[in-house]
Amino acid sequence: MLERLTFFSDAVFAIAMTLLVIEIRVPHLHELSDRHLGQALLNLLPNYAGFLSSFFVIGRFWVGHHTLFGMLRAADSRLVWSNLFLLATVAFMPFPTAIFSEYLQLRVGVGLYTFWLTLIGVVNLVLTRAALDNPRLVRPDLDPAQRRARRRGAWIAIWIGAISFAAGMVSPLLSLAGLAIGSPVVSRIVRGREGRR
Repeated sequence: MLERLTFFSDAVFAIAMTLLVIEIRVPHLHELSDRHLGQALLNLLPNYAGFLSSFFVIGRFWVGHHTLFGMLRAADSRLVWSNLFLLATVAFMPFPTAIFSEYLQLRVGVGLYTFWLTLIGVVNLVLTRAALDNPRLVRPDLDPAQRRARRRGAWIAIWIGAISFAAGMVSPLLSLAGLAIGSPVVSRIVRGREGRR
């Protein structure tokens, strides 16, 4: 059951990441020239930024999911349903990405995107707890420190999303700073706290 769940999850992650590129459409030119094509490609910068941001966000969740499931030896119905909810939030990610890319300068566009990142983080935390709180699911040779680190690491996406949301409500462009520097800063703080314990 665990192996099937892992394969299914990998497929959903892969499809969601692939669908992100659909929002980067080939520009239509009113006048056929290098200058117009170059300008049209430059005008797509927000779409490139949205694609890259979401690709690595989903990729990071996939890496975390892969790590978490590597700690397990079995699955139960709570894990299956928690995983399904995570996959639903990941599969929906191309839509907030499209809104974010198109309306980067508006608080509502940035707010939807960063809210969705926070929601994925919350659902991921629920999944992490469903997996690690049941001793029957966890591999017996798993180091307790790894379990604690995984639980603590599940908060990183929530903090990044919340900080980026708050920054975006002040100024939509500030949310980009929250997304760009939030991940390494928050990760370092969380891992630093783990190391001091």
